[in-house]
Amino acid sequence: MNKAFTLFELIVVIIIMGMLGIISVEILQRVYKDYIVSRELSKLSIKTDNALNILAAKLRNRIKNSVIAVECNASNLNSASSDSCLYNGNKNFISISRIGVSNNSDKYPVLEWLYVSSYSKKGMWWDDKKGYVQPGWSGFVDLKETNISSGDEYNISTPDSNFTIVQYIDGNYSQSWGVRGFNNVFDSNITVLVFSGSDGRGDFKDMNSSYGYYDMNATRVFKIKKLSDTELNLKAFTESNSSTVYEGYYLVRGAMAVVPVYISKYNDYNLTLRFNYFPWNHQNYMDGNVSVLASHVTQFKFKEEKGVLRIYMCISSPNVKFNDYNLTICKEKVVF
Repeated sequence: MNKAFTLFELIVVIIIMGMLGIISVEILQRVYKDYIVSRELSKLSIKTDNALNILAAKLRNRIKNSVIAVECNASNLNSASSDSCLYNGNKNFISISRIGVSNNSDKYPVLEWLYVSSYSKKGMWWDDKKGYVQPGWSGFVDLKETNISSGDEYNISTPDSNFTIVQYIDGNYSQSWGVRGFNNVFDSNITVLVFSGSDGRGDFKDMNSSYGYYDMNATRVFKIKKLSDTELNLKAFTESNSSTVYEGYYLVRGAMAVVPVYISKYNDYNLTLRFNYFPWNHQNYMDGNVSVLASHVTQFKFKEEKGVLRIYMCISSPNVKFNDYNLTICKEKVVF
């Protein structure tokens, strides 16, 4: 007797196979979607970590009392507008310590600071007979050998320094970046001096009259004239009739700023790093070099708590959306 499928059995088999096919497709679609989300999350995590780590490395060399937050409208693309972050005129700014206490952090989206000349401090092999690396600048002042004259002018002695090395290293660094007006880093006021202050955070009187931001006074920034490899003549950019000399100092190589640039197509920001500009020379962050720290940034916030800087950043993916929202990851970094 020949056995065969009846029409009913064939229909049942077709229905079952169709159901299995639908379920398999749904499972495959879900697995693929989960894979895409997992892959994008991994990319976003690495991207956010990289941006925060680069920024933290830059901020570790900051003069802590010089860190400011600058007022502007990050979503204003009109560079001729006075509230745009890309406007080249004077801006309102406050000390970073006031962010999150008496002011709205969204109003001040730009982070700006002076940074230490770290490469020249590390120095170089200057004399093979010594058998060790000669620091460019030691950061210490011999107060017994310090002479004070009128008009905020000092002659200081700083043992175990070699300012010829400082000029060589900072000069090559400036030249490699095409810094305008480069000649001698001391004569051009590219490398300047800031005293450490009583707490090591940088000499500070008033944010509006200390570091030269946005054509304000620079009473705590000193022009340098090399007298010898261990001696300097200093004169404040803006006279304040001060006679205070601290036992510590920093050589400063310019200012840096993190500036968000709004991208209307994606409704997010490119977070840009601005550097190699000199506020005491009447420059701002539009006068320096620029590089992109991260793209598709949706939030960038910062505040200082007891001398510790906290940075918060969110980055989204334009490739993955959930309903009306892009896939986004947020991370925070602490910088001492």
